[in-house]
Amino acid sequence: MIKNMKMKTALTIVISFFSILCLSFLYVTTQSGMTRLMKTSAKEKMKTSLNSQAALVDEYVAHQEDLLKKYSISPEVVDYLKDLNNVSKKEKAQAFTEKYYAGLDNWEGLYVAEWNTHIIAHSNKKVIGMYTRKGDSLKQLQNAMTKENGLYDAGIIISPASGKLILSMYCPVFDSDGTTILGYVGGGPFMKKLENMLDKTKAKNECAKYSMINVTSKMYIFDKNKSLITKEVKDKGIADIITHISQNKNKSADVLTYKDSKNINYVLSYKYNAEHDWAVVAKANEKELYADVYKTMNELAVICVISFLLIAFLSWFFIHGYTKPLDYVTKDLLALKNLKISKDPRLQKYINTNSEVGQIATALDSLNDSFEYIVTKLEKCSDSLNSSAENMTDSSEVLMQCVGENATTTEQFAKHTDTINQTVEQVDEGIGEISAVVSDVESKIRIGNEKSSELMKKVLDMRDIASSSLDNANTKIEENHQAIQEAIVNLQSLTQIDEMAKQILSITSQTNLLSLNASIEAARAGEAGRGFSIVADEIGNLANISRDTATAIQEICEDTKQNITMVEGCFDNIIAFMENDIKTQFQDFVTATNEYNDSIAQIQEIIHEMSECSDAFVKAVTDIQSQIDQVQKNPEEFKNSTEHVLEKVEQTRKMTQNLTQIVQDNEENAISIREIINRFSK
Repeated sequence: MIKNMKMKTALTIVISFFSILCLSFLYVTTQSGMTRLMKTSAKEKMKTSLNSQAALVDEYVAHQEDLLKKYSISPEVVDYLKDLNNVSKKEKAQAFTEKYYAGLDNWEGLYVAEWNTHIIAHSNKKVIGMYTRKGDSLKQLQNAMTKENGLYDAGIIISPASGKLILSMYCPVFDSDGTTILGYVGGGPFMKKLENMLDKTKAKNECAKYSMINVTSKMYIFDKNKSLITKEVKDKGIADIITHISQNKNKSADVLTYKDSKNINYVLSYKYNAEHDWAVVAKANEKELYADVYKTMNELAVICVISFLLIAFLSWFFIHGYTKPLDYVTKDLLALKNLKISKDPRLQKYINTNSEVGQIATALDSLNDSFEYIVTKLEKCSDSLNSSAENMTDSSEVLMQCVGENATTTEQFAKHTDTINQTVEQVDEGIGEISAVVSDVESKIRIGNEKSSELMKKVLDMRDIASSSLDNANTKIEENHQAIQEAIVNLQSLTQIDEMAKQILSITSQTNLLSLNASIEAARAGEAGRGFSIVADEIGNLANISRDTATAIQEICEDTKQNITMVEGCFDNIIAFMENDIKTQFQDFVTATNEYNDSIAQIQEIIHEMSECSDAFVKAVTDIQSQIDQVQKNPEEFKNSTEHVLEKVEQTRKMTQNLTQIVQDNEENAISIREIINRFSK
């Protein structure tokens, strides 16, 4: 289908098609790579934010634990637990507690208690003397502190006293041996400050929501929704994280995905703290998390579409502009195919330029000039042949008329010869009638002499006409031969077109080689050279199209050379025919005319002798017998001469017929040449 399109349209379609393929491949490759990278980046960003959140929590909790540990090893606390009945130590411990608490930032309270949770010193004096735990809860607390053999962090809870979120911490107080537990200290900072710190670490427009869970108890330690705190985890995604952590205790961080009951995809990232058995979890809607990815891909798609439209438009504009001269060349070539000689003035500015179009335009202009010159020469030759044919026709008509008259005269002469023979026979029968016969013979001789003179004159005229026609034919043959030789020589200029076509093929080969080198270099350049590879391919396509055009020109030149060879052969045959046949026939005709002249001269001589015999017959009757013998001999000679004349007349008639046939052949050749000329139009 595409081979029937115009080259400019086909090139535009092909470039557009490859542009679509390349841009589609670029989009798919870029989309795949960028989507993967941006999603990975979004996840890494989410993990980084989560790590910063977890690190902040760990740092904050560690700092608060350090404060409680320092409080637990203070001499005032240890001394008081060793001697609970010492009032002085009690006051010192209470004063130290209040002072230490005043130095803390945003704590709910700080206290010292016996191992049975009996409070003996507190930042709030009103709660001194209370028991915080009894029964199983007391046992659980004691076991937890014993198991930890140090500070026990119960996690973030809602304080029963204030109803606010606090970090509940307990730290045993050991004797100087490091193993005997004297009591414990407890306290809990408010989580509001930690919440404010976590909010500050969040990036703008961050869509992730953060929670803190206890892996073992499967309960919320912290969440933006305070109603979930200390409640069992029901969220499927967070429950999957708890299961994942339980199965992979050695893995402190990971990213998971899940789909809720509404088919909404979520991305979850967690950071597990094995020391406290809690995990900080970040949860984000996948669509919101990858919003920038989808936005970037849409922008890339729009850029690809705009790039394709721009490439298609520029390709169409450039190709239509650059290949416009080829329309003029195609138009002239099609006209030349139809044997119409024409020159498009719009191609004149490309003639003698170094481009392929310029070389084709130059060759086409030279071809038009050559054909125009050939047609002109052929037209002149045709006119000359027509003129020669007309002259030869006229000469043939005159010749035919002379031959007819000669035939008539010869027939009359033959009749007179018969009459003479009869007269001689009558002389033999009777001498008495000699006078009458002699008188009759003299009359016939006179008439024969007159007819012979007329025949002599006509034969001379025929010879002059034949000689003149022969000279004219020789002159015309020579002129036509020279004109045809000049036309054939001029036609040889077509070889220049063939040479130019070979040069175009050579340039095309070099262009193909250049295109191949460019493709190789583009392949070496990789992705950066992909666009240059397409341009190299199109240069190769343009070179192939130029090669096909040059090959077509060579084929036209080859056909033209064959036609010229045929015309040259036809002209050679015509010249050979005219030189070998027509010229020979004319020469034969002139020779026959000379022979006629000799025969007529002999007839006139015989008639003159007959006249002398008649005069002598009157003087001497005695010589009658000898004269009769002479007269009897002369009719035989007359008969032989007459037969000879008849033979020459018949030969002349045949020559005239041949000449007429030659004229007809020349007329047909002239018509054929005219038909060839008429096939060309200007």
